[in-house]
Amino acid sequence: MIVVGFYKGHNATACVLKDGKILASASEERFVRIKNVDTFPTNSIKFCLDFIGAKVADVDLFVRTYKHAEGFVTSKGKTVMTKPLEYQRWLAKTFDRLLFYLPSLNSLTRETYAYFSKFLLTPYYQSKFRTNMANFLKVDPQKIIFADHHSCHAYAPYYGFITNEEKKQDYLVITLDGEGDEDCGGIWLVKSGKWEKIATVSYGDSIAAFYGYITSYLGMKINEHEYKVMGLAPYVSEYEIKKVYPIFKDLFWIDDNLVMHSKIHSGSYPYYLEKYLRGMRFDGIAGAAQLLAENVAIDLVKKAIRKTGIKNIILSGGFFMNVKVNQKIAKLSEVKRLFVCPSASDESSVFGAAYFGFKYLCKEKGINFRPETLDNLYLGPNFEDKGLKKAMIKAKISKKYKINKYKNIEKVIADLLAEGKIVGRFTGRMEWGARALGNRSILMDPRSKDKIRELNDQVKSRDFWMPFAATIIDEYKTKYLRNTDKSDGRFMVMAYDTTDLGKKNLSAAIHPYDETCRPQILSRIDNPKYYKLIKYFQGKTGVGAVLNTSFNYHGEPIVCTPDDALHTFEVTGLKYLALENCLIAKE
Repeated sequence: MIVVGFYKGHNATACVLKDGKILASASEERFVRIKNVDTFPTNSIKFCLDFIGAKVADVDLFVRTYKHAEGFVTSKGKTVMTKPLEYQRWLAKTFDRLLFYLPSLNSLTRETYAYFSKFLLTPYYQSKFRTNMANFLKVDPQKIIFADHHSCHAYAPYYGFITNEEKKQDYLVITLDGEGDEDCGGIWLVKSGKWEKIATVSYGDSIAAFYGYITSYLGMKINEHEYKVMGLAPYVSEYEIKKVYPIFKDLFWIDDNLVMHSKIHSGSYPYYLEKYLRGMRFDGIAGAAQLLAENVAIDLVKKAIRKTGIKNIILSGGFFMNVKVNQKIAKLSEVKRLFVCPSASDESSVFGAAYFGFKYLCKEKGINFRPETLDNLYLGPNFEDKGLKKAMIKAKISKKYKINKYKNIEKVIADLLAEGKIVGRFTGRMEWGARALGNRSILMDPRSKDKIRELNDQVKSRDFWMPFAATIIDEYKTKYLRNTDKSDGRFMVMAYDTTDLGKKNLSAAIHPYDETCRPQILSRIDNPKYYKLIKYFQGKTGVGAVLNTSFNYHGEPIVCTPDDALHTFEVTGLKYLALENCLIAKE
């Protein structure tokens, strides 16, 4: 059985599942080279099917990660706006403004909008989307179905990463995001594979949307730069936070049924912020917003554990891209085990959609539903020597730079890092998700704090307050990090406090102010060659880690192809590029 899970929206993505296992996935941005592109993921779907040697006709089911299918695909693969969709967005904006000035209408307005959306717009959009997508891909329309957005968020980490042995325990799965299918969150109790939804958070009560509007209010890009607000927050004095926090303090609360409530409708927050934050310092706003996010999340998790008695927690949805929120939850004495979905925004919902579709087919065919977990996140394209040579010839690399081929390129890279060099690494299958995990990475000695300006000036152009991350081999995690026993650190989803040795050996790869680290904790089995590289570096320097940042030029997606890697190498100040077994040097 072949299932394609796909998301058409901010950072459009697709994956393919075959006989219960996800074998390939990538975001559309990597192919079209436009960061967070929201078009139909045509190239992503093509890559996934090509990877497993299948055609569109071989697919049993296409599953979209939304029931409410805004927009649809034309015969040319473009997403178009429709008059009903334009009316809906006009209506939503009108309600948002109305609710800010007349909050007493909140309940009535929500019910009216929910009815309008569920019974009038959703059936219309699904019908149009299904017809147009079927025409575009030339498939049977009945092969296209729609899954609940937050169920997709919940399924992704549980079926994708929790082993069969771990599934013998009970779990609480909590999702929070800006909005999806008229909700912005949910809580499920999962016992022996049986799901019970025990709480829903409606769209109008979105803490993630609030944080997004804070990002926008501070002059940054919503749905993209929230991490910058999080990175800024540790610098803020308690004095500045205390000036702003009373404005936020009572905006959200959790009732005894685990339902989150917002004092005003989420869509009205831009008007609220404009009215009450005028004259407040930008850093105080960032610090207070982060404190609110942490306190609301902590309250939700504590009350969920108290109500259910379940202490194994799974988190998913874009809100939990906030690694400092995740760290606060991990530190709770009530939490026994915490797993955060990798790249928890909507790009991971495609995994949940694929599992949803597989479950649907298994039930239809009377087969036991037994999905397999993911081995790792190296799910993207890889390139043979022929493709590398073609890219180098096209870019005329041999005429410009020195090229050497090595049998043991990992040792060569480790030696360069030990000498203080910065190296781009392109090898194997591309990582899926927002985090570079070694195969499309720029690497540096994590002690070289004096090299951060060079890295920024030459390649990354990162805001001065933003930290870099580290890859730490697993035998060094307790030497460098504190409180690693509750959580999985393989995918850069968690911040950790550092030990004294960690502060010393990771000085360039920790937050400059609070000295926390957002690591990739690497085992040999996850990526043998990358592990070997760091072991060589450790043997030479005594440091069991490297600074790891994504291989991309500022504002561009992570590199996907050899052409992308060579282009980034040429237009930046990067002096060394390891392209599989070839080292290209400008020096």
